Amino acid sequence: MQSSLKISVIIPVYGEAGSITACIKNVRECCGEDCEIIIVDGSADGSTLSAVKDDGVMLLSSPPGRAVQMNYGAKKASGNILLFLHADTTLPPAADSLIRRALLAPCASAGAFKLGFDTSARSMKFIACIADLRCRIERVPYGDQAVFITGKTFAEVGGFPEIPLMEDVELFRKIKNKKLEIVVLKESVTTSARRYQAKGPLRCAFINTCLRILHVLGISPETLSKWYY
Repeated sequence: MQSSLKISVIIPVYGEAGSITACIKNVRECCGEDCEIIIVDGSADGSTLSAVKDDGVMLLSSPPGRAVQMNYGAKKASGNILLFLHADTTLPPAADSLIRRALLAPCASAGAFKLGFDTSARSMKFIACIADLRCRIERVPYGDQAVFITGKTFAEVGGFPEIPLMEDVELFRKIKNKKLEIVVLKESVTTSARRYQAKGPLRCAFINTCLRILHVLGISPETLSKWYY
């Protein structure tokens, strides 16, 4: 029965015209032709949507903000399982089967893949290793790990809180409060290291860690977002 559950892949974008075709191709290859793909563009010019040539993809526009865009896509989704994917993240082979199998676990309602980067640099391998350790201890994945959740649980927790930063952390905090299991798969996604390389890998990792600590200490996402950007 689980194998028949439909997966809706929701991709929030903003200025991703150059990568969206490759992203859609990867989703088709790794989740099957029958999966539902929904792209939600937060840019007023709709440049990413204009670059999509696949007629089977649902194209939506919404106000900017990753949480806002993902929630809007989820409202339009018809799948039993929601997979939230960044446009610069590549899924592993047979991702659909891995997700369905993960959600067979008792009380499992959400999860994510292991984090990987599109570079062999030692600094990035170290960051990925630390991220994996943190995630397995905390059971709080980040958005660049291609998080997935049953539509039922997503509705029950009220979706992503529409805040400018840490929306993924807050979503999984709500799931944990319901005593539901969060599955972290051993298979990795491959995420672009461009943001880390632009700021410096270790500096970027340090900033992310500081922001997370400040979030735990009660600093508002709005303030954190100003500091981050």
